[in-house]
Amino acid sequence: MSRIKIRHITMNLFRYSLLLGCILTCWISVIGEQLQAQPSSAYEQGLELLYRGDTEQALALWEDHYTEESRVDARIGLEYIKIVTERELSGEYEAATKMYYKALLNGNGTNSRIAIRQEIERLKPIAGEGIYRQWSKWWEAEDKDLRIDIRGFWTRLDPTPAHIVNERLIEHWQRIAESRDRFTKNSSTIYGTDERALVYVRYGEPDRVQSGLLTLQDMNIKPWLKQQIMRQQRSMPDEGGDLVYDEEELPQLREQALEFILYENHRYPEYEIWFYDNITPEADSSVPFIFGTNIRNDQFEMIRTIEEFIPEQAYRTDPFEERDMVQFTRAGFTPALILQMLYYEQLSDIGPFFKQRLNSLRNMVLARERDAFSGLDAEFREESAELIQQQELQAPRQMSTIKSRIPTIPVDVYQYRFIDDNHTPVLVTYIESSPREAFLIDFSRNRDSSVSLSTVQSAENIADLLPQYELHHSLQTYNEDWELVDRKSETTAFNIQRDPFNAGASTMFMSQHTERAHHSASSEIINTDESTSGPAYDTPYPEAIRGLGSIHYREPVPLSANTDSLQVADLVLGYGIGSSEIPEEALFPFYVANNQTVPSDETLVLHFEVYNLEVQPNGFSRFELTYQILPIDESGRVLTDQTEFVLTLNFTSEENRLIENLEIETADLLPDLYELRVQISDVNTRQQVNRNTRFEVLD
Repeated sequence: MSRIKIRHITMNLFRYSLLLGCILTCWISVIGEQLQAQPSSAYEQGLELLYRGDTEQALALWEDHYTEESRVDARIGLEYIKIVTERELSGEYEAATKMYYKALLNGNGTNSRIAIRQEIERLKPIAGEGIYRQWSKWWEAEDKDLRIDIRGFWTRLDPTPAHIVNERLIEHWQRIAESRDRFTKNSSTIYGTDERALVYVRYGEPDRVQSGLLTLQDMNIKPWLKQQIMRQQRSMPDEGGDLVYDEEELPQLREQALEFILYENHRYPEYEIWFYDNITPEADSSVPFIFGTNIRNDQFEMIRTIEEFIPEQAYRTDPFEERDMVQFTRAGFTPALILQMLYYEQLSDIGPFFKQRLNSLRNMVLARERDAFSGLDAEFREESAELIQQQELQAPRQMSTIKSRIPTIPVDVYQYRFIDDNHTPVLVTYIESSPREAFLIDFSRNRDSSVSLSTVQSAENIADLLPQYELHHSLQTYNEDWELVDRKSETTAFNIQRDPFNAGASTMFMSQHTERAHHSASSEIINTDESTSGPAYDTPYPEAIRGLGSIHYREPVPLSANTDSLQVADLVLGYGIGSSEIPEEALFPFYVANNQTVPSDETLVLHFEVYNLEVQPNGFSRFELTYQILPIDESGRVLTDQTEFVLTLNFTSEENRLIENLEIETADLLPDLYELRVQISDVNTRQQVNRNTRFEVLD
């Protein structure tokens, strides 16, 4: 009976399994058909084209998708810039820059969120721990400030803000691509590389690299160790025991035991040390980054200090106790202390840091009292790690290597706040640059025999002599999302005369000033003659650019548009009022001293503007202006008890505003640094505004 039941149950289970199998088969078939019916995403279609080897079509597909869609898959923009930098498709760098920015700002959906998280990890080495933590918090909270801040991070690093391509962004991805090819001992980083990539992405190619294995063969400290053995032997008391050694044999046995202990704690670690020169304020120092075999997990990693090649057990005295070397134990010797001396000795020739550490260790050993070496090894280890960390902290978080390939044009920006006739705050921005060196470098490489250097040096406008040279000044304005909203650009006259009072070139821009926007200013010297030799070094910049400078900054707080409060414009200083050389269209009828320097034989000119004065029933407004000039000592302290000039002037006007150029006699001022303090008081409302500025009188 039981067999029949079992057979019946078995047959039922068989039928149910067949039925279940049919159901699963049908379900899988339906799902498969549905999946086949669903079109793949633009991202996946592009990957399929790349797999087939059709890179051009894949990139075109992704570009079209980003052109047509406002909310996009961020993976596309990030993959696009990865592909074009890996394959050095320089013609696509402009598109790559734009698509990267759009991926940051307009990426939508879960896949985009994951892609942005991965990008945060990729940026961590160059952004630093503080920014990384902030970005991570914003990512967790899904805060829109994250994407804006990353966009701003790259905009501030852009060396050519007047162009679409961000060369620093491209360089970053090129370094990632290079790292994937070269640093393949493991895949422990976000880049799929070993940890050398974390430094390479920050600084690029090191100035010097030293690599090898740490060994015990070259034991130059052996005489010193023998001396220590003999010294310890002479001081060793007769403690009895069963072992008896010949007096000549004992030192040799101890030497063999010591060598055995060292080999027992030595791991033949592989090391690779990178040196970067001139990246810290101390120009003569090199910053070392140490990589090597982690003796705890056999992984090739970045390590803090050479002592990490020594196992922790070597910092104990146990090995000496186990081999009847009691006096070494009592003296505080450890295998680690001896290995430290051996390792630093081997590395002493590759860089000054290791030579200094070896000398320091030797001095510390010699300075110690007899039998007082306990803790010296750990103390020295921590000191070495701290010294390396201090050097690294002095270095910038990241550095471009392409920037040094093109002559630098120093750029300064000066800003003055005003209110126009329509009661709208405006901002006057001067971009001043010194293209002298950049021009001379290119001029010497492409010298026109018909134009002498002395003729060029005396020219007030180089373009009059050499029309192929142009100097462009550009001013870019960004919105709160770091998107470019305005660009002003002018071709500017320039000279290469050395003048402490004037820059080589100056351009003035005026714009409305209703909020604190982000800006960038740039100066580019262009050689439009295609027949001349190109730049001295290969660069990713447009070939016509022969000199470059840029600065990123944020505007000051605007003046208030409230007509009920007294407002005073920023003070503008200058000299040479009424000079015939000043163009009639100039905003000010004098030379503006943006760099705050005034010739000692010139009269100082103060331009000031007062707004929202109260007009009385008699039809007049009145205010007082008091100014004083105070000397400044070498430490930068204003000497308030040594006033050079103090004067109060009364002004009356038929309007609620006044614009005036005030001449201040400075003939009695010695060449030095001064502070000009101005106080303006509305006589009717008693409102006051103070303005201060510094200037220097030069011979």
